[in-house]
Amino acid sequence: MGRQQERAIRTRRLILKSAAEVFDREDYASARLSDISARASMSTGALHFHFASKEDLAQAVVREARGTLWRGARFAYEKNSEPLQALADISHTLGRLLTWDVVSRAALRLDNDRSRKGPEQFIQAWHACVRRLLDRARRQDGLAPHVQLQVLTCAIVAATTGIGVLIKGSEGDRIRMAVTGFWQGFLPGLAAPDVLGKLNPGGRDDVVDYAVTAARYTAYDPQDAVGTEAAASGVM
Repeated sequence: MGRQQERAIRTRRLILKSAAEVFDREDYASARLSDISARASMSTGALHFHFASKEDLAQAVVREARGTLWRGARFAYEKNSEPLQALADISHTLGRLLTWDVVSRAALRLDNDRSRKGPEQFIQAWHACVRRLLDRARRQDGLAPHVQLQVLTCAIVAATTGIGVLIKGSEGDRIRMAVTGFWQGFLPGLAAPDVLGKLNPGGRDDVVDYAVTAARYTAYDPQDAVGTEAAASGVM
């Protein structure tokens, strides 16, 4: 990779982080490109060289966060043979990302922002992950017989993303407690009896630590948005 390309990548990531910080603080309608360019220490004209509009920039933030989520899910899944434990671990990975990664947090807020009409890409990625793991658990006889996958998927996505929206990103301990409490109450009605006793609703710390670190610090690839989804297709 040449110096010019490296510089372009660094600039793009700086813009995305600056945009995420503004979108995390303001609603979409109130966020201004001038505020974003100021945080990135560049002119609005220089920002427009990389992104044509505020919506283009918002979509780029969401795609970046979606790639981070895909990577985290894939790395967590690689450490699990039990789909429901993988699902619990990945939900805790999501909670950590919403605590530590402003891009992920901004993407979730953009998806839930009624002043914005862009597609819900981040939530769709999480919905796909949950559904694939539940499908796999069903095939492995890990789910209780009465479970309806569509209903259950919607409930899990709503609960876990709702926790991320309602609790501020700096309150990591509260997010972890809330996600753990959700699984403590939810797993007994979800898992088959012979599987339930093997599950840790608090997530396995070593797996979650590994997934978060790998998702956030994997070397950037310009094809990341495509490559991570293709690589993770076995999970999602």
